[in-house]
Amino acid sequence: MRRVLSVVLVGWIWAGCAGLAAGQEAACETKAEVPALTAFHEVIYPLWHEAWPERDTAKMKELLPQVQQHLAVVEKAELPGILRDKREKWDAGLQQMREIVARYERAARADDAAALAAAVEELHAAYESLVRLVRPVMAELDAYHQVLYRLYHYDWPAGKLDAIRQDAAALEQACTQLAGAAVPKRFATREAKLRSAFADLCAATRELVTASAGTDLGQLGSVVEKVHSAYQAAEGVFD
Repeated sequence: MRRVLSVVLVGWIWAGCAGLAAGQEAACETKAEVPALTAFHEVIYPLWHEAWPERDTAKMKELLPQVQQHLAVVEKAELPGILRDKREKWDAGLQQMREIVARYERAARADDAAALAAAVEELHAAYESLVRLVRPVMAELDAYHQVLYRLYHYDWPAGKLDAIRQDAAALEQACTQLAGAAVPKRFATREAKLRSAFADLCAATRELVTASAGTDLGQLGSVVEKVHSAYQAAEGVFD
């Protein structure tokens, strides 16, 4: 059942990757990036770093159409496959931004300086939240996830045993980097839990390397699921 479901999921393709060759498409799907969100920063920067500190209401009103245009583009953007599990939080973040921009527009029409400043501050916070949602927390964990994504959504559903073995070896190497990586300072209070979760992930990865050396696809499938669950548990510590 898992293999059938996974094959169906592979049909979900990020619009920005459409038309690429199979290998390029898979690589595109593993890049945790939403270009439209990055481009949005072109207007967020002058709003937050220039207009807001000076309480320049004229500038805030002047930039509103650009904010609306960028938001419209971001709303149409698709998440790359590797971020598909963040869809619910992404949609919630977009809804929050819509509500903030609506307040921003009302404040601009009313020429309400206090409400404009408040809306810009809220918009900046909501934008940063979306960026943090998309941006990997740790480069080493993201490197692991990129390989796991290929394994879980492409190579394992297709039964490509040679590719699975290569993925397992790459995951084991990624675990070595992850085990020695520094935990971001803002998560210092969770370091013990993270180290424990990373250890569980790497133990499951070693099981995968062993299982992939054989030909028992039933056992291999169970271990693939175990690795995937261990990754989700590790990533969940950051939430």
